[in-house]
Amino acid sequence: MSDDFTTARYSEILEVAKTKFRFATFADRHGEGPVALWRHDIDFSPQRALALARIEADAGVIATYFVQLSSRFYNVFEPEITAIVRQIGALGHAIGLHFETEAVGHSQDVDHERRLAFEASVLERLAGKKVSAFSLHNPTTMSGVSLDEPEYCGLFNASHPVLRDEFAYCSDSNGIWRFRPLDAMVQDVQVAKLYALTHPEWWQATAMAPRDRIQRCIDGRALYGARYYDRLLSANDRPNVGSGK
Repeated sequence: MSDDFTTARYSEILEVAKTKFRFATFADRHGEGPVALWRHDIDFSPQRALALARIEADAGVIATYFVQLSSRFYNVFEPEITAIVRQIGALGHAIGLHFETEAVGHSQDVDHERRLAFEASVLERLAGKKVSAFSLHNPTTMSGVSLDEPEYCGLFNASHPVLRDEFAYCSDSNGIWRFRPLDAMVQDVQVAKLYALTHPEWWQATAMAPRDRIQRCIDGRALYGARYYDRLLSANDRPNVGSGK
């Protein structure tokens, strides 16, 4: 299964897909001819998202990248991460909000629509680009929250079930294909409207097990923090006291 999730394989899938589909944003998903909605939820790694965004730009196609403001695995307010989000937008891709209801709680006192509008406005300022759609993070684990309308606060709901009725859908959630593999969907002559959800952390240069891919993202994040700390002390001529181990 892990062999399906290399960037080389991703490029091959794109080359086939672009000969068949018009790649569209959620705003312009209607129209003549075969169409593909190419969605990325950035759960772990903006760096891997940028790698895919560059592959797509080289192939001449667009996707929508959904960015999480409440992620436990990256901080969009860090200058380096903000710069990545802006680079993705500059490559021609759309930026959406990946909204996590758990971050603000599931009690009836929480105004999720207000929070949704707030996060979208913040992301717009960080990305320097209009945000017109949102997707839900871990929607199957949500409890006591109902965001099942097609639109909220002027934002299209990319997680709305109506898309499953309009499009053939596949997802690489948890590093395995849900429903059907993307390459099979792309090559199926019966599929004229495709909704592909991918998560950039799964797509890496070498094949490895899904859990190993996540550990690589976590370790990379920790290593970045350690190197930043060391550089900061060195640049300011401060003692960097270690344990001696």
